[in-house]
Amino acid sequence: MKKKKWKSLVGSLIAAGAVFALYSSLFKLNQVSDFLIGGGLAVIAGWLAYQMGMGLDTSKKAPVQKSIPVTGIESVDQLVRHGQEMIAQIRDENSQIPDPVLSKKIDELESISNQIFLTVTDKPEKAPQIRRFMDYYLPTVLKMLTNYRKLGEREVTGENAEKTKKSVEDAMDIVLEAFTKQHDQLYQRDMLDVTTDISVLETLMKQDGLIENVPMKPEEKQAGQSQAAGGQ
Repeated sequence: MKKKKWKSLVGSLIAAGAVFALYSSLFKLNQVSDFLIGGGLAVIAGWLAYQMGMGLDTSKKAPVQKSIPVTGIESVDQLVRHGQEMIAQIRDENSQIPDPVLSKKIDELESISNQIFLTVTDKPEKAPQIRRFMDYYLPTVLKMLTNYRKLGEREVTGENAEKTKKSVEDAMDIVLEAFTKQHDQLYQRDMLDVTTDISVLETLMKQDGLIENVPMKPEEKQAGQSQAAGGQ
């Protein structure tokens, strides 16, 4: 990584010098403003050359940071704060990883994780469902990305190093899928409740002749009878 930075720095100096030389050959440098304009263009050219040499995506936008509300329940708020601290560390590792494809996956991981934290602060009773996510999944991802970054910084080469880096890149797809399912599972009971409510509602409406009286399934009939009996 240090060697790469040095090459990028040399390239930026060459680019800056070339731009200033070109500007001075096209325009006479008679006034201070002429030197300032030429120098400014040279600085911009040098910066762009450095960024390109480092392999960074200069068009990349930082992920939008979502404000995680406080619940007032200390155990839940502490859990979420700890998760946010790990996400901040993952974000820091991401800023030092030049691979744009892997970096984009890490951005997605951060977004999904924040959605999980927002769900828990909205429904604190769901906090126990993310214990393994907090105690193992996030710390393991952080460790994995830290090792990936160190391999790049130390310019470790060889078949084993390349296999390790490739395994991290492939693992991110699995991690993203797992984190998405973790988020969905937090709403699984809510979705089941909605489906049950709709089924009971349709059954009662059919019994009261408010909608077309299509043959009811046995489970619909039983659900409607139980709901009607409960309302008496």
